[in-house]
Formats: sequence, C-alpha cells, structure tokens
Amino acid sequence: MATPVAGYNIAFKIGNKTLAGRTQDDLTIAARTKESLTKDDSGATQVSITGHDVTFRASGLIDVTSGSSSILDRDDVIVDVLKTGSAAVLAFTYTTTSGKTLSGNCVITNYTESSNSSDDATYTIDFRVTGSVTAS
Repeated sequence: MATPVAGYNIAFKIGNKTLAGRTQDDLTIAARTKESLTKDDSGATQVSITGHDVTFRASGLIDVTSGSSSILDRDDVIVDVLKTGSAAVLAFTYTTTSGKTLSGNCVITNYTESSNSSDDATYTIDFRVTGSVTAS
C-alpha cells in the first residue's frame, strides 16, 4: 500500500529560504522530444527524448512582515523578479520529508499578485529551471 505525502511536507526553497505564506507548490517535468521517420522505420514515427523542461509554480498569501532570514517575503521576491542577466539566476531546492531532493538553478518567469476588496491578497510565481536538475 502506498504511503501518501502530506502537502505541508513538500518544500520549495530559493537559496535556503522558503517563500512566505505558501499555500501550494507545483512541479512540472515535461519531456522535450524529437520525432524522426526514415524509410527503415516502415512508416512508424520514432520518438526520442532529448531533454526535459522543468518548471515550478508557487502560490500563497502575500506577506510583507516576515523580516526573517529564512523566509522570502513579498518585498524580497519583488527584488528577485526585477533582476536581469546572471543576477536573475537563483539556486533552488525542492524537498519532501522522504524521497529525493531536487536542486539546481532557476529564473523567475512570471510574478502575479491578486487582490480584491473581500479576500486576502495572494501571489503566484512561476520559475523555470536553467541547466540540469540534480536528484540526491
């Protein structure tokens, strides 16, 4: 029988800091494929995997008061979002309480804040991995 992992036991971190107010982390790994068809294939297309695109999405409640050295609050994230060039590349880790830890470098590709007059303000941040991912 499988043992499920509770969502709060999965942590996405930038450097050694977690994102303040996180309510959800999403990991997507999509294969990059190449198709070929030669006369030797008897009309059957061949598909090979040439790499992977790895993305993360984090969502949560906006927090501007953390002031903690282990938490990235909204203001910290805005600073990272506005970086360009090599300064925009951030180290990440993605861990569970059991299982492998994924690590590598990523860039922020999108940041969205949402607010209305009756709910808490929320954020969504999209990250794209640059280079390889290490599983340890």
